[in-house]
Amino acid sequence: PGVINTDSHYNHHGSGWRRNWIASGTDDPANISTAEMVRELEAGHVVMSTGPYLSVQAGTDSTPDRVIPGDDLAAANGNVTLDIGVQCPNWLDVNRVQIFINGRPSEEHNYTRSNSPDWFGDTDAIVKFDASVNLTLEQDAHVIVATIGEGMTMEKVMGRRYGKRPPMAVSNPIFVDVDGGGFQHNGDELGLPLPRTPSGKDE
Repeated sequence: PGVINTDSHYNHHGSGWRRNWIASGTDDPANISTAEMVRELEAGHVVMSTGPYLSVQAGTDSTPDRVIPGDDLAAANGNVTLDIGVQCPNWLDVNRVQIFINGRPSEEHNYTRSNSPDWFGDTDAIVKFDASVNLTLEQDAHVIVATIGEGMTMEKVMGRRYGKRPPMAVSNPIFVDVDGGGFQHNGDELGLPLPRTPSGKDE
């Protein structure tokens, strides 16, 4: 599973900096279970962020239950619905939500505040994006959702040293099985060949 290095060495607020949003059975910090956090991390139920809170759930017409990043989803007809939400504190904003299919950005599913204004909230609102997106997949695919504030910074809280970076968040993949044989990757190395052992196998 993907995680982001928070680089946290001290107990201070660190607002707007690098964080892992981990699925939890409680929103009361005093009741969070360390064992549960370990299980959720190992399952990939993680969203990586520099501040924005990104939630992603996926399902199909035939399966009322929703899955979250890190999970497998059976979609016999290839039709998948993604429920995507983005929330931000008042010092951050986002203006783009991009869906990646098998590691590549989908031109069809590139949503910005200018081309999809109805899905983006007001710039001073907590909810920045809220939409259900329909995907049609022809083969097994892993689906990642990312959001970013293009041309924006985090300087209001993080200052000049770290604040020049844009606010962004990236989900772990949801693995969609279309043919019923279990998820199989498509072998696309995205132009960046994997390191290989002398035997030729992927490391």
